[in-house]
Amino acid sequence: MKNDQEFKNHWKRFIIFSLSIGMVVGIFSVISDHIPSTGEELMVLEIVITYLAVMINSLPVWFIIAMIIGYKFGRNIKEALFFGAFYTIIAITFYFLFDYIYESFFYEGVIPVATSFKDQIKFYAEWYGVSTAGGLVGGALGYLFKKNRFVLLFLVLGITLQLFVNGARSWSNLIGIAQNVSFCLMITSIFIYLAIVWRKNRNKKQSLA
Repeated sequence: MKNDQEFKNHWKRFIIFSLSIGMVVGIFSVISDHIPSTGEELMVLEIVITYLAVMINSLPVWFIIAMIIGYKFGRNIKEALFFGAFYTIIAITFYFLFDYIYESFFYEGVIPVATSFKDQIKFYAEWYGVSTAGGLVGGALGYLFKKNRFVLLFLVLGITLQLFVNGARSWSNLIGIAQNVSFCLMITSIFIYLAIVWRKNRNKKQSLA
């Protein structure tokens, strides 16, 4: 009876957390996709919202959240894989939902010509497939982080790849610079953290020798 209650509470916490974070990620991702490129000067609040939207809609942040899910809710590797993938499916579903609502009721630009049903199925299958794969890997690494902190090196590789994808042109505007600097700070922080962990482990081994 106690185990059943713990299982239900665990799932309840996961669902609440995933729905809350997934909704926020979905909203900001839609904002990021519809940032106007008019070159007009933005107010401070608009700059902050735009920065948050662009950051949240980046692959590294999506991956980091999946890692947090795996770390927080994965009691074993199978749960971490499942929860990471399931959360990502929730987030991408919110993204598509809010994007549809925005384009249907608020968007004032030109709506792209509707594609065939077959193309839409292919489009959603690709997005859900890639997102699920990312959630699986992120959830697994989040769980493995409990056992070995150096799995963060995989995150460093992902962030570095994102910097290359952003390219040199991303350094030509304020939001791009802010995002790239944030990624660089993430990488630096991870290396500092891992250096501290490595030093503690080395000192511990020396004290036991």
